[in-house]
Amino acid sequence: MKITLVITTYNSPDSLFLVIKSIRNLTIFPDEIIVADDGSKNETRELIAAINHEFEMNIIHSWQQDNGFRAARSRNNAIFKSSGDYIILIDGDVILHPNFVKDHID
Repeated sequence: MKITLVITTYNSPDSLFLVIKSIRNLTIFPDEIIVADDGSKNETRELIAAINHEFEMNIIHSWQQDNGFRAARSRNNAIFKSSGDYIILIDGDVILHPNFVKDHID
């Protein structure tokens, strides 16, 4: 079973960094990570690029233009880009417990 983790964010790169840092401590990693970005400024794009380079992670950045609060649409866009059989949705300020993905699989 292929696991996709979708992280919703909007102009909170510091929080997103902490979430991604917690992903590195998981006992089982998702097969794919997609950031569902509801129109953040360039700092979020730059953070994702740096993390992909520095930590050798492949985070997909699903960005949509900022036209007001459209988190649901942003999540749907990310899900459309996913290839997972099982999709886990979290907000961009959730620090994951090391067994977070394992608990979902179990």
